[in-house]
Amino acid sequence: MARLQRVEARKLPLQQRSRQTVHAILAAAARVFAELGYANTTTNRIAEQAGVSIGSLYQYFPSKDALLVALAEQHVEKAFAAVLEEVWEQRDAPARDLLRALVDALLRAHQKEPRLHRVIFEEAHLLDASFRRRLEELDGRALELARTIIEARCAELAIDNPEMASFMVVHVLEGITHTTVIHHPEMMTRPEFREELLRLLESYLLPGDRAARPRR
Repeated sequence: MARLQRVEARKLPLQQRSRQTVHAILAAAARVFAELGYANTTTNRIAEQAGVSIGSLYQYFPSKDALLVALAEQHVEKAFAAVLEEVWEQRDAPARDLLRALVDALLRAHQKEPRLHRVIFEEAHLLDASFRRRLEELDGRALELARTIIEARCAELAIDNPEMASFMVVHVLEGITHTTVIHHPEMMTRPEFREELLRLLESYLLPGDRAARPRR
């Protein structure tokens, strides 16, 4: 049977004790999903790991999908905020240093909870539509930041169209990092992987052989 596309609304924790309960449930869910994967995870196992009753869990998370959506939102928001903060701090650095900061921030973000990351994005297409819309919003913010930085540095970059360049950079990096985390996680820690990502960006964005070619 196909999974529901809509995740039920959950009760919001308003008091300190209930917030601590939700934190314990989410921490336990992250461990269990990462260890067992989506299919083998049960809400009973999560409640046991969190040290709460199954009734308490269902007060805040009516289903396993509701838990995964909450974890996904938390995981993606934290990673996105960390990358943006590091890149924005380096926005005035020389172009090569900025690209290194970008690559290093992305690799650090994707090396945190890689097994949970794989579970989330293997299941993302089946999750709540509101989560998918949130991913689209974050993607738009990443494109906006990339375009802002690229437009401000056009004179030192080998690009003609900042909008197209930002689209290419954001989605090429996104595609490579997600594919690597899901299918080849061992690559993420290899120095050669970092260097190849840097070379890819530098060859596309920085003046070099491309600068000598006639532009159309």
